Amino acid sequence: MSTSSTNMSTSSTNFTLLVHGKLIHCTSRVIVSSSLFLDMVELVEDTNPIPIPTFISRQIMLDLVEMVEKDDSECAHLILVSLEYLLDFLIAVDFLGCEGVKDVLEEKVKDKITESNWKNVFNYTKNILGLVNTTKNSMTPICTRLVELSKGKNSLPMAMERFNCQLGYMQCPPSMLKLVLKNDCLGDCLKFDILKNWFLENSEAKGELLGMLKSIQFKELEDSKVEEIRSEVNTWDIGEELENSLKQVIETAKKERELDRERVRMEWREKRKLFRPRMNGLVLFVNFQEIHNIE
Repeated sequence: MSTSSTNMSTSSTNFTLLVHGKLIHCTSRVIVSSSLFLDMVELVEDTNPIPIPTFISRQIMLDLVEMVEKDDSECAHLILVSLEYLLDFLIAVDFLGCEGVKDVLEEKVKDKITESNWKNVFNYTKNILGLVNTTKNSMTPICTRLVELSKGKNSLPMAMERFNCQLGYMQCPPSMLKLVLKNDCLGDCLKFDILKNWFLENSEAKGELLGMLKSIQFKELEDSKVEEIRSEVNTWDIGEELENSLKQVIETAKKERELDRERVRMEWREKRKLFRPRMNGLVLFVNFQEIHNIE
């Protein structure tokens, strides 16, 4: 926090917000909570009243001011509101730069996402850069369903077809597919199957391919599976430069895996060193007891 914002947070200065032609009064606490308000106050001599864009409703601003003034860090004031209102509120605080409130709202929206509403959240947020976390979270239900559908024998093609029908991922831009591949519920092998199907329809996106492949945790896979993936990618006619780059990514992953394994071995050796004296003491105690009993 800058010196000016620190000074303002301790001051009793009152401010006025102009929302849809009506005034809302607030203290410096509200100004400090918003990076946009802070910038306006620091850069403009007369900021009263502070104009609020019309896409932010008066009710949202009233709720925001009340939460900040009452130090409602958990946004308990919004516990009964609809998902649509939470999304509008999230868009507003993202624009205003209210990062503290935004973090809490992202979790509240995440908790409300289901298989029946995920697509509404996805479409509502997909074009807003600041809401990338919520866009990614919106795909969790459908990704979870894909994992469940792909578990049966020979069921992957059908599951992938349904996944594409629901998400339309075969036509989505690289930036959107990257969000799909970042979903925690997808295993690395399934991520590769999604990427393979997408790339065969979008082969012009070679420049984005390496970044997408890096979403796969190669160090967690068996060498045979890694080689299978590398061989498959090499059939995609991606060029020697990309093939060499992928090879470097795989070699780095293998080195990291060996380092992890060596770290585990060293930790085990240290534990054995600590454990051995205790065992020796226990053996001596048992032997002493046996000798004492014989006598």
